[in-house]
Amino acid sequence: MSEPGVARNDPVVPEVVTARPVRAVWYAVLAAVAVLVLFAVAALLLRRTSGDGVGFTTADQVGIAGTGLLLALALLSLTWPRLRADLGGVDTRGFFSGYRHVDWDLVVAVEFPSKARFARLVLPGDELIALYAVQRGDGERSVAVMQGLRALFAATHPPRAESTAAGQPD
Repeated sequence: MSEPGVARNDPVVPEVVTARPVRAVWYAVLAAVAVLVLFAVAALLLRRTSGDGVGFTTADQVGIAGTGLLLALALLSLTWPRLRADLGGVDTRGFFSGYRHVDWDLVVAVEFPSKARFARLVLPGDELIALYAVQRGDGERSVAVMQGLRALFAATHPPRAESTAAGQPD
C-alpha cells in the first residue's frame, strides 16, 4: 500500500513484447503480387510479338516468369522482421538474417529518434541495433511496442542511488 499523498507512477512491465511490421507488409505483398502478375503477362505475351527477326522460345518465357518470381520473393523479404523482448533480453530479426539476442545488461538505451524510420537499441561504444520490426509507419502499434520496451528496459536497469545528493560527484 502506498503512502497517502504519494502518487505511484510505476509503469506496468509486460512479460513479453512482440512486434512485426504491419503497413510495410501490406505494401510488400501488394508490390510482390503486382510484379509477379506483370512478369507473368509479359512472359505470356512474349510469343505474340511481331516477326521482326527476333526469336523467343519457351525458355525465354520461363526466364521472364522466373525473374518476376525472384523479384517478388525479394519484395516479400520486407515481411521478415520480427522482435520479441522479455526480461531476459531482446531477440530481433532483420530483413535477411536470423534472430540476434541482446541481453538487457548490454543495452544503454532504447530509442526511436524523430527522423528515423526504425527504433533502435543503443549499446556501449555507440553501437546501434536497428529494430526493423518497429517502424514509424505503424503509428500507434509502434508507440505501444516502444512503451513495452522502455518498461522492460527500466525494470532491468534499476535507478542508481543519487550520489550527488550526498555531495559525491557522479
